Amino acid sequence: MNIGEPPWSRAEILEHIDEFATIYDSRPIKDNIGGMKAPHMFAVWFIAKHLSPDLIVESGIWKGQSTWLLEQACPRPKLVSIDLNLGNRQYISDHAIYSDNDFAEQEWLDVPYRALVFFDDHQNAYKRLQQCKWFGFTHIIFDDNYPISQGDCYSLKKAFANAGFEPAHSQQTSANSNILSKIQRRFSRLIGVSPISLTPQYDAVKIRPNDIDSRVLERHLEIYYEFPPVFMTNKTRWGDDWDDVSYPTPEPLLEKPTKSTHETFVDEAMFYTWICYAKIK
Repeated sequence: MNIGEPPWSRAEILEHIDEFATIYDSRPIKDNIGGMKAPHMFAVWFIAKHLSPDLIVESGIWKGQSTWLLEQACPRPKLVSIDLNLGNRQYISDHAIYSDNDFAEQEWLDVPYRALVFFDDHQNAYKRLQQCKWFGFTHIIFDDNYPISQGDCYSLKKAFANAGFEPAHSQQTSANSNILSKIQRRFSRLIGVSPISLTPQYDAVKIRPNDIDSRVLERHLEIYYEFPPVFMTNKTRWGDDWDDVSYPTPEPLLEKPTKSTHETFVDEAMFYTWICYAKIK
């Protein structure tokens, strides 16, 4: 499902594949297991380059590959890089402002219209959009846009499918767990620790299937766009068939490699997880 039209064409995306492939070959972290691979790196680079924002915020930086990538796409804007654990960084920028406080805890004042937020933090995307609207962010990218039956967070793709979200361990929805959660929050305040990591949006909380979230999204989003994969494989990253019923996907940009520079896209094609761009009205 898409809403509206993105401010770029499919032809423009295709024109930039070779340029990105050259840049990607020079990436500082060759083994980025647990982080983005070529399909999503290309999407983030292209979107950021096209929008040319004055401020970029990335939530979830892992080893720092995305920080480097955003610098390649947009060398001049202010860059704020957030991760609750900054100890995993292998690439550290001299230009980025680093923080280990969550996106929702930052003091976002006077956010420019040409600001871009990139979420790669496996949190509830619906709530992240609510936070963005509150703070005044308009342009958002979600890396972890998982399909109905996969993933560890509530994604916009799940919300549009009215699918809800079933966490791997849903016992925290029980009454006992709710009581324990309240005790934890009170204790965190007593010892001076922020309770934000204990609030529901940071837990794998079960969300019942519903059509309310999708209708609210349609009301508040000007654009929802799933960036197409460069290539599609027969199997998904989870090992099952990549069909249109379980995994509806935009048409891939290329059907088969045409240059040696495309081989990396083929090798990492299965790491595509429906990365999307959203623009709030």
